[in-house]
Amino acid sequence: MSLARLLSYAWPVRVARVEGHFGPLDLVWEYGRLVVNGARSNQSFGSLHRVWQEVLRRVFSTAPVPRSVLLLGFGGGSSAHILRKDRRYNGPITGVDIDPVMLQLARDRFGAEGLPGLELVQADALDFVAVQRTTYDLVLVDLFNDLDLAPGVDEAAFLRDLHPITAPGGHLLFNTVAYHAPSRERSERIGLGLRQLFNRVEPMRCEGQNVVFIAGR
Repeated sequence: MSLARLLSYAWPVRVARVEGHFGPLDLVWEYGRLVVNGARSNQSFGSLHRVWQEVLRRVFSTAPVPRSVLLLGFGGGSSAHILRKDRRYNGPITGVDIDPVMLQLARDRFGAEGLPGLELVQADALDFVAVQRTTYDLVLVDLFNDLDLAPGVDEAAFLRDLHPITAPGGHLLFNTVAYHAPSRERSERIGLGLRQLFNRVEPMRCEGQNVVFIAGR
């Protein structure tokens, strides 16, 4: 075990900083695990990893195993690792992220290249879904600018584009934050918009301020 990893059980140890699309990204050892942090929030493998562990545990316990998965906002690959290792999912996964630096971290530092059946696409998720014709049984939306939702993700056009790429009988999982009045308003707007499009929508609060909408088609 490296010294930095050992010391991280007492306090976080930053080992690298790189400039990402939305600002600096820190590689930090926390409690023996390497994570990616933005200026104000965890981006992969910390609290966000726990959010997706909890949500995917619930979905996989109540819904059929998906035949295909789309991850919008791949980050360092938290959700892909959970699918492969925790949920033992072996179907195809497509991961989309606007940030080439984040995708390189996913490959070089978090083992994304070693996950079988994973296709990574560098693209703006809003543009990607606007022209997408493939459908997926499970779609995860995790699009943030550090602590806040990325621009445009709470607009009706994006929500409408998500509906046809979610296969009939499939699920859309949309991560939001609700930590102050503006973020609560954006989260509620997304929930309202999804309820107008999907058959059923259930909010699931995780880690205090995350609200993940589980939408079934």
